[in-house]
Amino acid sequence: MPTPDESKILKIIEAEGGECGIRKIAGKMRMTPQYVSIILCSMGERDLIDVFRTGKIRLARKGWTALGKKEQQIDGLKRYLEDRDKWKTF
Repeated sequence: MPTPDESKILKIIEAEGGECGIRKIAGKMRMTPQYVSIILCSMGERDLIDVFRTGKIRLARKGWTALGKKEQQIDGLKRYLEDRDKWKTF
């Protein structure tokens, strides 16, 4: 069972489409990124989220379950194509 702060973080990540950055979470929680990182580390150890080296946070299966929802996985190719549209060319 997630703590109240962890529940807020899960809802923020969900609102961002299942993926989010640490700074965006910290801004919405009105906390420092360092403190949010400590909470995220704990959540990652319990498999509520996946934490990537780039700073991206993604909801894991247990995180979706904690929110009372089914896991929303996007096909890898679909995600790539969506991300590619955001790239800027020189």
